[in-house]
Amino acid sequence: MEELNSRMPSLTDSEFSELVKIIYDKTRIQMTEHKRALVNARISKRLRALHMDTFKEYIDSLKNASDDEEVTNFINAVTTNKTDFFRENKHFEYMKSNFLPAWEKSYKEGKVQNLRIWSAACSTGEEPYTIAMTLHEYFGERYDKYDIKILASDIDTNVLSHAMRGIYKEESVEPIANSILRKYFLKGSGENEGFYKVKTVLQKDLFFRQLNFKEADFNIHTMFDLIFCRNVIIYFDKEFQKELFLKFYKYMKEDSLVFIGHSETLFGISDKFKYVSSNIYKKI
Repeated sequence: MEELNSRMPSLTDSEFSELVKIIYDKTRIQMTEHKRALVNARISKRLRALHMDTFKEYIDSLKNASDDEEVTNFINAVTTNKTDFFRENKHFEYMKSNFLPAWEKSYKEGKVQNLRIWSAACSTGEEPYTIAMTLHEYFGERYDKYDIKILASDIDTNVLSHAMRGIYKEESVEPIANSILRKYFLKGSGENEGFYKVKTVLQKDLFFRQLNFKEADFNIHTMFDLIFCRNVIIYFDKEFQKELFLKFYKYMKEDSLVFIGHSETLFGISDKFKYVSSNIYKKI
C-alpha cells in the first residue's frame, strides 16, 4: 500500500486552487483547504481511469473540455453524498402530523388539486423514498384517491442511477422500522442476500432527473407544496444561497414549505420565508 501511495501524485497549491475554481465554476460548490485530501484522492481515481500521469494534464483537459462525459465524471467525483433513511426524522413527523392533515382538508374543500414534492438533492434516494413511505403511511388506502408526484433530483448521475435502482445494503435500511421495511421492501435471497429492493408502490409516483443548481432555468413546469433541500447549502457561498432560494421561491405554491438541514438557516439568506419549526420554513 505504501508503494502504491508513493506513486500517486499529490496536489500542489496551484493545482488545488485551479481545481477548486473549476469545481466552483461548474457547480457553485465551495471547497476549502480541509477538503484537499478528499479532492486529491477522488481526482487521483480519475487520473488512473484516464491513464493520465499528472493533475496538470487532467486540469488542462477539463479547461479545454468538449467532453461532457468527463465533466460529468468530474462533478460526480467531487460531490458529497451522505444520506440515510428517515434522516432528521422530525421533518417527516411534521409532514404526518401537521402538513398532510391540513393539505387533505384543503383538498376536500376544493382549494387544492394535487400534491407535489421535490427532493432537490436526493443523493442515492433515501430521502425521496422516505417521503414516499411517509405519504403511504399517512394516507393508507386513501393514497390512490389523490394526484401525488415526487420529483427527485441531484447533480451526480452516479447516485441518481443508484436511487433509480432502489437497491440498498442491509446496513442502509437499519433506520427503517421492521414493519415498514417488510411493507415497502423486498428482501434479497441467494446471490442477493444482504440487499433490499424498494417495492414498485414507492416508485410509481417518483421521478428522477439530473439537475445542477447553477442552471439559470431548472426547466421544471410545476409548483411544489414541499421542497426538501437539506444539508446542501452549507457547500455554497452566501450569494449563491440567496440565488438558490429565490429560485425555489418561484417554484413554490402559496403556503408551501421548504425543509433544510439541522445545521443550516435561512437567516440572512432570504426574507421570503418564515421559520415554522425544526428548520422548516414557510413561503410568505
